[in-house]
Amino acid sequence: MNMLLRFFIMTSLLTQQLKLQSVYKQLSIEMLTSPIVRSYRVLPHDMGFRNHLPNYRYLSFIELNVTRWLLTCCHQKGLEPLQWIIAMQEIVYLKEIKFLDKMAVNSTLVGWDQKYVYFEHRFLVKSQLMAVGMTKFVLMDKQGKCAPSCLDMNDTKLTDVITSWNTHQTAIKSAPNQ
Repeated sequence: MNMLLRFFIMTSLLTQQLKLQSVYKQLSIEMLTSPIVRSYRVLPHDMGFRNHLPNYRYLSFIELNVTRWLLTCCHQKGLEPLQWIIAMQEIVYLKEIKFLDKMAVNSTLVGWDQKYVYFEHRFLVKSQLMAVGMTKFVLMDKQGKCAPSCLDMNDTKLTDVITSWNTHQTAIKSAPNQ
C-alpha cells in the first residue's frame, strides 16, 4: 500500500511539473542517460522480519525510479506513456539498510538494443553504497510492440557489463536440468 501511495504522489507531482514544460523534442543521449535520483525514508511497512529492508522492496524503489524516467521521456516526446516489463534483474547487496534510514536511489540508463533497455541502480545511505543492481526492461507500446526506438534509442549501445550479463543469462537458459 505504501508503494502505491508513493507512486501516486510521484506521478501527480511529475504530471503537474511536466504540464508547465509542454515542449516536445528529440531526446538527446544526455537526457536519456541523466540519472534519476530519488530519496526515500525506510518506514515500518518497508521492513522485513529480520529488521532490515528486504530484497523485494528494492524492486519497488527501482520501479518508482524507472516509472519517473519513462514518464519524463514520453512527455518530452509527446507520447502516451509506454508500458514496461522487467526481463531480468540482479542486485548485489553490500550492507543492510535499516529502519528510518534515508536512502537515495540513483537509477541510470546505461544501454539499449533493439528490444531491451538496461538500467544501473545504486542504493546509498549517507553517501555510502549499500547495494547496486542491473535491470533489463522491455518497453512496449499499446499494441505490445517493443519500442526503444520510440524514445530515440536507435542502433545499439551496450557496455561490456551488459554483454557479459546477457551471455550469463543465455548460459543459464541453456543449462541442462539436473
